[in-house]
Amino acid sequence: MKFLCSASPMNGGLSNEMFKSLLEEAGIPSLIRNEYLSVAAGEVPFVPPELWILNDEDYDRAKEIVNVWQNAEVETHDPWVCPGCNETIEGQFTSCWKCGKERPTITGDTGQIDR
Repeated sequence: MKFLCSASPMNGGLSNEMFKSLLEEAGIPSLIRNEYLSVAAGEVPFVPPELWILNDEDYDRAKEIVNVWQNAEVETHDPWVCPGCNETIEGQFTSCWKCGKERPTITGDTGQIDR
């Protein structure tokens, strides 16, 4: 069993549960240690939950999965105006919340908008 990571600002504050789910999808068994230790009362110092890989031979693949996810670039889009109702829509949405029309796509090298 090998330590993989703990939820912290260093990994974007992402939860161990999310990483555990990614690993389960890849068939890599893991467990979260110290998950409930933070609820202990008294003089117990805070110990962050830790994600551990159960099989040592899965460690390199697990580390790669976590690294790819942490270093992935986030695709962003500018706000757009719906061609159906002229509503301004935030860039992350692909269809208009008001009328349901799809976001226009830009084609080829010309920068022309398909409607």
